[in-house]
Amino acid sequence: MCRHISAILLAGFVLMGCLSCQKGKPRHAINFYHWKSSYQVDEEVRTYTKGLGCEKIYLHYFDVVKKDGLVFPVNFIKPIEQNLLRQDSVRIVPDIFIANEVFADTDMGEYAIQSLVDKIYAMINTIAPHVGGPLYCSVGNMEEKKCEWSPLFNLPDPVDDPDSPHYREIQFDCDWTQTTKENYFTFLSFMKKTLPGVKITSTIRLHQVKDRETMGVPPADKGYLMCYATSGVDDGSDSNSILDVNLLKNYTQKLNRYPLPLDYALPIFSWGIVSNQNGKVKLVNGLTNSDMDETRFRKIGENKYEVLEDCFLNGLYINEGFTIEIEEITPPLLRSAIQYLDEKIKKDYTIVYFHLSKGFLKRYSIDDLK
Repeated sequence: MCRHISAILLAGFVLMGCLSCQKGKPRHAINFYHWKSSYQVDEEVRTYTKGLGCEKIYLHYFDVVKKDGLVFPVNFIKPIEQNLLRQDSVRIVPDIFIANEVFADTDMGEYAIQSLVDKIYAMINTIAPHVGGPLYCSVGNMEEKKCEWSPLFNLPDPVDDPDSPHYREIQFDCDWTQTTKENYFTFLSFMKKTLPGVKITSTIRLHQVKDRETMGVPPADKGYLMCYATSGVDDGSDSNSILDVNLLKNYTQKLNRYPLPLDYALPIFSWGIVSNQNGKVKLVNGLTNSDMDETRFRKIGENKYEVLEDCFLNGLYINEGFTIEIEEITPPLLRSAIQYLDEKIKKDYTIVYFHLSKGFLKRYSIDDLK
């Protein structure tokens, strides 16, 4: 009888310990970036997003670049004819990439920055109805910063209806430097003043967290730490340049001291690093080891191949003698990065995967991405 009771008590303590461990593990909300000009989401992709409880798609609207002294938008998202994810109340968040050169002019005054803010905001509102995204402040007295909100399709305002698929956030992606940070930070501040009530968020590179004393902290409502592109593709090292967990750890030693709330972007893409005989390098996105058939490519090392004949590879013409190094994000590598973040952050956080594509998703189970 005593042995029975002891066994029951022991089992109870073990169960309590397991429950305690489960309770202490951070939970992950899962969202996605979409970074192609053509939005292609079918039922198979929808199964993934639904299985992961995805709530937001950070949709790349356009880039802002500078050439010959002129600043202008390029690479627009194409109109979306059907958005299956709307049925699941997945929200679209506009995401705009701004080239660092746009902010490189040291004489860029407040008038020029405000003009840029107004033009980008207007462009977002122009694109939004064609991609099923939210409209923001379309009418009102801009001088007094008073705006009336105009969500699409006469749906309830997000403030009154937290479940509305329209979400007030705009994300800006800019790899600012020490010399451009002042102009970029002023841009973010002006955008927040121009669109009161809109969450203005910013991507953050790993080196910007590691060296925040010199790189500064953007005046955004939240940052999204890009936990990839940890090293250069031509740095001569054997590490995976997309994601190296040891380098991730090195860059984020002071992560818990970063004063801006953060969510975390992780990669699920792959590429091939194509090198010619002169050492010049080009990237071919989406390549995996399974694409390297023996008739055209000879394996000369782990994940490394020699081109046996002139051919096209995902649209790039390559010559015999070129070499290709494949870099993939495998499920174990992804899991090790998530495990590290769990241990480092020790609280619930959101993972945003880059990026939403059937070709990438088919390499992972839903459990791999949770």
